[in-house]
Amino acid sequence: MFDPLDFLAEVTQHIPDPGSHLVRHYGGYSNKTRGQRAQRQPTPGGTGIPARSPSAREARKRWAALIKQAYETDPLSCPKCGSAMNIIAFIERDQGDVIEKILRHCGLWEEQAARAPPLAKASVAG
Repeated sequence: MFDPLDFLAEVTQHIPDPGSHLVRHYGGYSNKTRGQRAQRQPTPGGTGIPARSPSAREARKRWAALIKQAYETDPLSCPKCGSAMNIIAFIERDQGDVIEKILRHCGLWEEQAARAPPLAKASVAG
């Protein structure tokens, strides 16, 4: 049996300090070298070189690899026939006329009706 103050002292000593590490990793996740060593193990029945997806650093260099890694689909393959597509242009900001031209060519451009001016507020007599 504890008196209330001793009980609170015993319970609060188990609360970690702010900013202290709460999760510890063991095995292949404990440090970078062990994780890399685990990846270098030869695959059974293969060429000895494990297939790996692009790392985050490599994926940042190539946007297509990043999209492939995130969405598990290849953005450079045609969705209809599966053949490889080529990049012909990148559209950047402030190129509304180029976007409109492309969408008109594809038949996807829709003219938006001009918006009416806002209605005047009725004065409320109080």
